[in-house]
Amino acid sequence: MKDFEKITSKVTLLPGEKLVSIESHDPRSFDNVPSSLEQILRLTKSKSPEAIGEHGPSIASLALDLSSEGDSQTPDHLKLYEVVFGRDSLRVAIDLISSYPKLARATTYKLAELQGTTQNREREEEPGRIVHEARDQDDVIAKKLSQELGWGWPYYGSVDSTPEFIRTLSAYCRLTEENNAFLSAEYTNKDGETHSMAYAMDMAVDWITTRIDKSPSGMLEFKSVLPKGIENQVWKDSWDAYHHADGSLANHKQGIASVEVQTTTYDALMDAANLYEHVLDNRLKADQLRKKADDLKSTILSKLWTDERGGYFVLGTDYDDDGNLRQMKIKTSNMGHVLNSRLLEDGTPENDKKIQATVSQIISPEMLATSGIRTLASDEKRFRPGAYHNGSIWLWDTHHIAKGLRRQGFTDIADNLDSRVLNVVDSTKMFPEYVRGDNSVLPSVNTETIVLWDDNFKRENKLEQPPQEVQAWTVAAIEAIKQRLKRRQKQS
Repeated sequence: MKDFEKITSKVTLLPGEKLVSIESHDPRSFDNVPSSLEQILRLTKSKSPEAIGEHGPSIASLALDLSSEGDSQTPDHLKLYEVVFGRDSLRVAIDLISSYPKLARATTYKLAELQGTTQNREREEEPGRIVHEARDQDDVIAKKLSQELGWGWPYYGSVDSTPEFIRTLSAYCRLTEENNAFLSAEYTNKDGETHSMAYAMDMAVDWITTRIDKSPSGMLEFKSVLPKGIENQVWKDSWDAYHHADGSLANHKQGIASVEVQTTTYDALMDAANLYEHVLDNRLKADQLRKKADDLKSTILSKLWTDERGGYFVLGTDYDDDGNLRQMKIKTSNMGHVLNSRLLEDGTPENDKKIQATVSQIISPEMLATSGIRTLASDEKRFRPGAYHNGSIWLWDTHHIAKGLRRQGFTDIADNLDSRVLNVVDSTKMFPEYVRGDNSVLPSVNTETIVLWDDNFKRENKLEQPPQEVQAWTVAAIEAIKQRLKRRQKQS
């Protein structure tokens, strides 16, 4: 009883919420910091660094292997994502592309094989759409999700995997100078048809531009077509992650645009335009995509920026019941992703001010914590440090922001963030999916699964859960930081 009271005292309940259950998990302790390279080998089923990419993309997560210590039993809550996720695998591939370019090739190739070819409501499949979660329908977790949520497999409920696919494909072509060879490479899609990688890019580009053209906002929006599909079809996919300053949820009855998706899409359109012009000799298509990108840039700057509270990029937009566009005026780590884009790199005084303001917000006490950048600022109504996307710290997210800071010339701040990320791994001795976003001196992870009932929305909210021990994009971020530091040492 005392333990229950101790845990509940840490949980902040919002109006309409009540505690349903708390399940404590015995934390697993580790003697040494595991090797990031060894974990990449495990995640990619590779026997050597040279083989990374020869067996397909990275899966999303694993538990640490304790078999050598006599512990062969891994709790089920640490085995949630041991399959390929489109978004995750692409992020891993692009973070490691300098060291392991074959992984980017293998990842885009596999995702081309799985790319949507038809309209299928249960899978949320659409022609050209890149898969979100590539489970086989006989997978145990897939069966459970199908029974509870009505999903078909593979499941395509992601809006950002498709622009990330184009970005990774383009990055591989630029790095290896295999433009023609790779874009001409043939694959067999899930319907048994043979196509080139250029065709897969065409399909992805068309999916993006069609969605933008259908959107009243002129942005790449998401809206699930399933009653129990993923509501927030972005990396912050918790059902309560998209909300307004008063804590009310975004309106999921209509389309929602997320700021980091728009900047990724802007870059993807520009990347595709370059390939069309310089590799595929299609200047007309290139010009069309650059025009589409320019229009999107103007829309982002006008609809996703606010001058309030010192100026910042809002989380995104939704619509009220009358169809009026609304900003979600909350400060989140998503704003930091804009820094790692070409969006603001035109040298105009107005955009330079936006860069400065964004940096100031990112390093403010409300956003910056011991372990990195909070997903949600600590002064927002839905902030809770152990919540999955509303206050926690995701290491890949902080590293991505650090890359943006370095790109914009804020090297010292970027190095500081990378140091915080490395410190998390040194402290926890794992590669956690995320850590708590509290103000503790040392990084800490959730050790309970805490479930609430939200009477306002008549549904359960799994507020906290322990993180996965080896999250692929965490490992990729750590390895990328280490490789950068090695290169710096060689240059000095």
